[in-house]
Amino acid sequence: MSCVASAAASRVAPRVPAADGARRRDRVSRGARRPGARPMATTAEAASVDVAAIEDAWIAGSLERCAVGEGVAGLREGALARLAAARMPTQRVEDYRFTDLAPLVGAQPAAADPAAAAGVDASAWTLEGAATTRVVLVDGVFCAALSDLSGVPGAVVAGAASAGAAPSDALGAVSGLRGGVFVDLNAAVARDVVTVTVPAGVKMIAPLHVVQLSTALQSDESARVAASAPRLVLDAGDGAEVALVEEFAPAPAPGAGAESPSSAPTTRYWLNGVCEIRVGKNARVTHSMVQAQSRNAVHTRSTHVTQAAESEYSLAEINVGGAVGRHDLTITQLGPRTSTNLACFNLAGEGQCLDLHSAVTLDHEEGRTDQVHKCIVSHATGRGVFDGNVRVNKAAQRTDAGQISRNLLLVPKATVNVKPNLQIVADDVVCTHGCTVSDLEEEELFYIQSRGLSPATARSLLVAGFGLEIASRLPGKDLRDRVEKVVRDALAQDDVVMVA
Repeated sequence: MSCVASAAASRVAPRVPAADGARRRDRVSRGARRPGARPMATTAEAASVDVAAIEDAWIAGSLERCAVGEGVAGLREGALARLAAARMPTQRVEDYRFTDLAPLVGAQPAAADPAAAAGVDASAWTLEGAATTRVVLVDGVFCAALSDLSGVPGAVVAGAASAGAAPSDALGAVSGLRGGVFVDLNAAVARDVVTVTVPAGVKMIAPLHVVQLSTALQSDESARVAASAPRLVLDAGDGAEVALVEEFAPAPAPGAGAESPSSAPTTRYWLNGVCEIRVGKNARVTHSMVQAQSRNAVHTRSTHVTQAAESEYSLAEINVGGAVGRHDLTITQLGPRTSTNLACFNLAGEGQCLDLHSAVTLDHEEGRTDQVHKCIVSHATGRGVFDGNVRVNKAAQRTDAGQISRNLLLVPKATVNVKPNLQIVADDVVCTHGCTVSDLEEEELFYIQSRGLSPATARSLLVAGFGLEIASRLPGKDLRDRVEKVVRDALAQDDVVMVA
């Protein structure tokens, strides 16, 4: 079965040089709608933006090459207006001080080829108990042939805009709290939006499994890379419960079959994703993410969450792939007695920079947040970055907030830049944070070797225990086994041998 997303004509007219001292203004034109399809942008939105006025040449060029979609309805106009005056972040910007975007800005992102989706085999990405609650995106576009939503409860709305799914009013409302260049680029060029709405009181027993695969361009222009802009909106009503599992990976090379999810380890592409999650009162959302992109890929992801009173949001994420892997995570607690649990494991190898920027805001009493960040850097040219901000405002009395970052450097010259940041305005709180950066402890190595194990085996066991503790929080043995293999393969690339 094939899955081919049709591409409309470019929505962005090419930029042209100024003539006779005056710059010609090429305006964005709105493409024809498919019969019966809901438009992704209105006529007023598409016609009111002057793309030639975008000041940053890289942003303008990327819009020209990537705008085969009509963007996100209701958000595109504002996004393009902000992009007109925006600049791509550099290391002079504090939020990107340690994150070098050279692999991205040195490339020329272009829309992924819709025909490349045909023949993609996603059968290697399985999840126990989620065979009929599965969404597959190829280059950010919903693929009905590879997806199966027959097990979704009837009251739950799950689907994609390209398949006629109704939009959620959470779209844009959550991401608007922070935004940024990458969020605006997503809104401007997205070709599809996946929406999941769980009504009040509904408890989904099976997890929702979202597999996001990326293809590479078949082009003679080495600077060009395939770009995709997936967008996911999850709205959990009051008292609802849902588990969301996301996986990111390169699509298997043609003819590779489904045996190896990492059969395209060197493909180049850029995935720029946005996820918006709204958690209702007394609702519970369990979120798992596994980012196993190619080491030549660029992965930028923004996750924005709002939590109503007495709700619970838990996130466990594993990041292994990408020349640059950047996750911007924003959590805002909107009511009292709200719980947030965050756990992240990053593994940065040769030439990789893996970055987690998180911001948790507590504005109400008796809130709780607990964050654990772990990072292994396994090569001298690898870099881990963590900037975690927890803000406890004045009204957030009797808050319990904890944050810890543990970092393991396996080789000389490996680098981590860590900034745990706990801002406390309230005066009746229990708050802790800390950070460690080290190689493996000699005492721990000696203890294991004293049990008759070799130094290599002792080191391997400690590394495995350090990283896979976060992976143990993932649902499904098949997913945990897949993550363990990805981690072992990544360490092996950097000559860190793991015992079986």
